[in-house]
Amino acid sequence: MAKRVLKIEKPLNGYSKTINKLKIEEYQFHSLISLAIPLNSERKCKLNFMKSLGGTMPHIEKSIINKSGVLGFRIGLDLLFLCNSTNSYFSRKTVPLLRQAFYITDQTGGWCGIRVEGERVIEMLERICPLNLSIKIFAIGDVKRTIMDHLNVIIFRAKEKKFILFSPSSSTGSFLKSIEASSRNI
Repeated sequence: MAKRVLKIEKPLNGYSKTINKLKIEEYQFHSLISLAIPLNSERKCKLNFMKSLGGTMPHIEKSIINKSGVLGFRIGLDLLFLCNSTNSYFSRKTVPLLRQAFYITDQTGGWCGIRVEGERVIEMLERICPLNLSIKIFAIGDVKRTIMDHLNVIIFRAKEKKFILFSPSSSTGSFLKSIEASSRNI
């Protein structure tokens, strides 16, 4: 009997397109996990985070990117996400260390990511995002949970004119359609 191999299917199958000089592409990641901070364990979690990832645990609505390229962002008082876009070593070695302090849930199949960038990216996002995205208010490295065109979204500012957007994978089609329509209409 032939040995079956499981293959990861990306929600957008490597999608990449340019519309009105805005680059829209799937942000592919190897794993995405949520870290919940147990009640009265903030200090223990901060120490564990430093030991496991080599960086300070981000404040609410802030992020870090460690030397291995793992993006960590905190979207609530007791909730963080870790997104590993490049290094499978992360999940084999780091997760067991993090389990010593955090409650962990694998969210990899539950989210899709879209990277948008270009000179008019703010204009495009303003059409569908209710947040003030001026660089003074929403700085590089900031992250927020919001609504875009009736969909739940986490928005991360990677550079002044580059954002990574996360939405539940069950909304992938609507999410992409909304971004494309907004890009065409600026």
